[in-house]
Amino acid sequence: MPQKFIRKNLSVAVLVASGLVSSNALAQLEEVIVTAQKRVESLQDVPIAISAYDAEQIQAMGLIDAKDIGLASPYLQMPAYPLSSNNLALFIRGLGNADSIVITKDPTVGLYYDGVYAARSTGMLSDLSELERVEILRGPQGTLYGRNTTAGAVNFISAKPTGEFGFKQSLSAGNYDSWRSVTHLNLPDASGFKVKLTAAFSDRDGWVENAGANEVSGYDYNDYYKKENQGYRAAVRFDGVEKLLVDYSYDYSDVTSTPGYFQYGGPVGGATTLGAPITNSFGDRLEKTYTPTGGEQFAYYLPESTTEVQGHNLTASYELNDELTLKSITGYREFDDKVSQNFAQSFGDAGPFETYTKTDHDQFSQELQLLGSSGRLEYVGGLYYFNENGNQAESQYLDRAKVDELGIYALDFITMLPCNDGSRGVGPICTDFNAAYPYYLGEFTVKTDVESWAAYGETTWTPDILDDNLDLTLGLRYTDDERNATRTNDGWYASSFGAGKTDGQKDKVDYTVIADYSWTDEVSTYAKVATGFRSGGSSRNGLDFNNSFDDETLTSYELGWKSELLEQRLRINGAAYYMQNTDIILDYLPDPVNNPQFVEAFNSGDADIYGVELDIQAAITDEFLVGLNYAYLSYEFSDVDFPDGIDHTDTTELVWAPKNAYSITADYNLPISIGEVRFHLDYSWQDDQFALANTEFGKVEVEAYGLMNARVSVVDVEMADHNWQFAIWGKNLTDEDSANYLIGATASTYLPPMMWGGEVIFEF
Repeated sequence: MPQKFIRKNLSVAVLVASGLVSSNALAQLEEVIVTAQKRVESLQDVPIAISAYDAEQIQAMGLIDAKDIGLASPYLQMPAYPLSSNNLALFIRGLGNADSIVITKDPTVGLYYDGVYAARSTGMLSDLSELERVEILRGPQGTLYGRNTTAGAVNFISAKPTGEFGFKQSLSAGNYDSWRSVTHLNLPDASGFKVKLTAAFSDRDGWVENAGANEVSGYDYNDYYKKENQGYRAAVRFDGVEKLLVDYSYDYSDVTSTPGYFQYGGPVGGATTLGAPITNSFGDRLEKTYTPTGGEQFAYYLPESTTEVQGHNLTASYELNDELTLKSITGYREFDDKVSQNFAQSFGDAGPFETYTKTDHDQFSQELQLLGSSGRLEYVGGLYYFNENGNQAESQYLDRAKVDELGIYALDFITMLPCNDGSRGVGPICTDFNAAYPYYLGEFTVKTDVESWAAYGETTWTPDILDDNLDLTLGLRYTDDERNATRTNDGWYASSFGAGKTDGQKDKVDYTVIADYSWTDEVSTYAKVATGFRSGGSSRNGLDFNNSFDDETLTSYELGWKSELLEQRLRINGAAYYMQNTDIILDYLPDPVNNPQFVEAFNSGDADIYGVELDIQAAITDEFLVGLNYAYLSYEFSDVDFPDGIDHTDTTELVWAPKNAYSITADYNLPISIGEVRFHLDYSWQDDQFALANTEFGKVEVEAYGLMNARVSVVDVEMADHNWQFAIWGKNLTDEDSANYLIGATASTYLPPMMWGGEVIFEF
């Protein structure tokens, strides 16, 4: 989007907000509470670039799963992983991990569920039915949050039991035969024990129909993009002993889904390796599957994918005295992920390419915190331990494959597969790809073990100068990080995904220095220097697994401001930052045209990243609230060195790093005789984004797109001794049909079509 247009719209938003809010002295913005610094604080008092969504906003914006948050926030990009619709990559300020399903490479954005770090984003698409708040912390959080938070952190904070009997039920239905049910039950306090139970169920048909005359009896041809979810959560709070507070929760989710549909969008003409010419290219969103070799509707073998995630969280805090609290946070999480993908001839002459990936993962963490204050000091210190174990196997096929009930390929023991014409051979590609049997390419397996220890402390001092308006913060963290990984294969990958082993150990000290000055009770500015690092690892899909990559480090310089003006009717927060990223880890496809399955990750050089972020909220009247969030990002690379020894600085880009991104929200509440009508409208827009870092084969770039969503609800309706709410909602109201993911030069997925539905909520 042109810079002139951005500046004009920002100016208009500020002028409108500052002019109109003055017409109503009663309108005020509500205080936002966060726990970004391990203690309960007002968002306006925290010298961090942070945005937060509370439960009311989550409902109004229809943020059903984490993907919705990524689409709504200009600061957080969440492209879906191409093999799975159950896994998301997270990017903040241009930094992230595009290969998010890979267990041998760590993310740059830390995920935290009630204070427990989640090493992998698998399972993020479970239902967000129990949230009190979501916090997005931007910039390195290396002191308080530790490793793998160079880009930032996302905190999911769950609602706690109330100790009072209460019941809430929501039911919704929409197009594509979608429905959703969420049940909350709070039980009365019993001798200091408070219990809350939650159950969430949802289902939606796929929006790309997978059918064709080529279907073979006995094979699965599920539609693309279908999703079924069931989730349960039990939370127990105990406060029956003075000064002691204990929270325990268990969550379980089971998601059955199918992945995104990759369309062929490359050139036409010429014979493929299978002898059939490519006659059709598809540059617009399809809602049925087609073959590029003939153009007719075509069915692709596609079994369902399943993801089971469960976790335990035990948090206990004890007030040692009025100024000192000891807290323990114990977490255990595990998931079992079985993912099938059929790329549906989207790579052109390679034919239908299929993968099956199975992942078993578990992690344990233990953290001890000491939070206190003394005179002009506030401090937090802690010890942290983390252990992660993962086992991941991937099988690859050309054409169809058969998976039995145990998730094992039924034909994986066959080395010479029959073609319809009766020919056989070691690794032959059948000339007839309507054969009843697949061509088995092989399987490789990776195992990883990570162990990390850390000690940290952060202190904020308010010196007896400048009328107590200056806060100085110093934080330090020491981390000892060890990891090892192995890759094996079944013999078919001897020349490509060969066996190998990597290990590494890293000691690292990170720091944070902040000066925060309050000019008035409503306006403050801060200057911040912070560091962080992302652990090294290995390329699961690289040619040589023995070649590991080292950690990447980052130093960030940030100037920010927090302000509430016009008697708390206008809030303008912002930050300008400059980050120096050393030994940045990027993913490269050595040959994205002919061999897109080979992905090399390595330390690629240095990058300077800088940008500006702006958050504006205005209470126009008591009933009318508007918001604008805007992010600008730019970067420069230096000394980019590929394994080929050639300087690739001029042909390297950051992926999923839009230069401009913004979101606009508007909420209007209209009191009526039976309750209140609430109107919500939001629009989010993202600039062009690269999907591949190396561009010497041509730019792989997702074009800019915007999404508009709305919800209209009637709330606080008293009927039959219950409180009722009725709503209608719509997503992607303009039916934007742009591509939202690219692989190489030919394979694309597209934005979902317009979704709409209605919802009924009652509680007592």
